[in-house]
Amino acid sequence: MPSKRAEIRLLLDEHYPAWLAEELTAEGVDTVALNAHRPELRGVDDRRVLEAAVAEDRVVVTEDVTTFSAAIAMVPSHVGVVYCHHARFPRTRPGLNKLRKALVALAGEPPEGLGEDPLVWWLSNSG
Repeated sequence: MPSKRAEIRLLLDEHYPAWLAEELTAEGVDTVALNAHRPELRGVDDRRVLEAAVAEDRVVVTEDVTTFSAAIAMVPSHVGVVYCHHARFPRTRPGLNKLRKALVALAGEPPEGLGEDPLVWWLSNSG
């Protein structure tokens, strides 16, 4: 019997475009882009971004390993952070489309606890 896993809801950090969130949402993954949907969070420290994600039960998707590591230490109650390496998922249209596919796959088969527990996950090409 498959385990019951949380539906993954995403918050894309400010370096990701609104169209990526819109395409993910169209594919059934509840996603907001910080730049378009949470403009009040643009330029704030990552702790505040993570707190906002916690308030909405969203997993943060980011490239900012160093600063989010500090935020995670200050906000241990988060429901997940997914790191995306910039070399694996460059911020070009093809790179972001690859990221979209990997996030759809991740949301379809999330690691146990993602979306519920303070899990940190490195996204691979296959999701």
